[in-house]
Amino acid sequence: MFKDDAQDQLPEVGFAYRLYATTPRAFFTPLLVALNIVVFVWMIADGVAVLGGRPDDYLRFGANFGPLTSGGEWWRLASCLFVHAGILHLVFNMWALWDCGRLTERLFGNAWFVVIYMFAGLCGSLASMLWHNETVSVGASGAVFGVFGALLAFTIRQRGSIPESMLNRLRISTSIFVTFSLCYGFAAAGVDNAAHLGGLAAGFLIGLIGARPLEKNARDHGHAMRIALAVLVAASAFAAAVHFVPDTSRVYRQALALQKAIDTFAVDEKNLGNTFEALVKRARDAAADDKTIMNELRADLLPAWDAAIARLSAIELDAGAPLRKDYDILLRYAQARRAMTAALADFLESGTPASRQDFLDKRAATESALQEYREQQKRK
Repeated sequence: MFKDDAQDQLPEVGFAYRLYATTPRAFFTPLLVALNIVVFVWMIADGVAVLGGRPDDYLRFGANFGPLTSGGEWWRLASCLFVHAGILHLVFNMWALWDCGRLTERLFGNAWFVVIYMFAGLCGSLASMLWHNETVSVGASGAVFGVFGALLAFTIRQRGSIPESMLNRLRISTSIFVTFSLCYGFAAAGVDNAAHLGGLAAGFLIGLIGARPLEKNARDHGHAMRIALAVLVAASAFAAAVHFVPDTSRVYRQALALQKAIDTFAVDEKNLGNTFEALVKRARDAAADDKTIMNELRADLLPAWDAAIARLSAIELDAGAPLRKDYDILLRYAQARRAMTAALADFLESGTPASRQDFLDKRAATESALQEYREQQKRK
């Protein structure tokens, strides 16, 4: 019985010797784990919540976000791989990387492992941008899936280098992890399965190219051709992905500018409203006659409304921009408020029934525009 067990273990012992002789130290796996932990500790020290922060927290540390990335900050494709949305996200990814990474690094070699990890991570980031361009994406998941994909590719290309018993265990464990993670990602909200699938495919592809026998002589054969093919595949993949990734940076910049203008207009509207109410109160209290109120409306409020409308009108917004309707309604409301103020000044000056009716019509138009804007905000 013990003899049979020893004989069964001999192939695995020989495999372990060849594996360690091929790659004596798998130092990149612990280095990547440590780097991810260091970044997470840095985030916590900077005030990000341990269980997960806000999207703007992640953006400060290099999260992938289509409008910013495609707008020139392409480094986010790589930096997002080291940013995690909470301690649980970090622990799961680092456990998977530690568990699979050490073996994969020894099978492929240190340099190939880094290529697999980074290429898969970058492809995962690009896939995320293609799938949902306006979502903030973080985590090493795409790169980790790429490591599992490369390991799966090795078991297919170099099945003779791994003992049959160990080969079956690797295939089963890898398939279970990948299948469960993808199914969970499709079922749960907030999981970036695009990065998972992109990283898995990229890692599998580079794994097929980089998988080599463990014996030194056979391992070195055709190495230059493998490198050239990997470079060609990587360059083609990145060129195609960048070409098809939509550039939403212009829309994003316009949305930021519009939000800033809306915030400024809200302050202007409040101040102008307070001034208008003060004038109405003075009129009711007989503290000022109609002529005085009229002059102040024309001297103070109308120029202020002109300035507020000019600031809103200066916003550059494409016709098909997502917030174009909001902007048009708000501008129409501002113009209606200005027109109502001018009509009130005219009525105070002439006092005719026609000018009074014009003022009432302008007030109704103002209330209608305001109601339309409020309903538009409720639809979001």
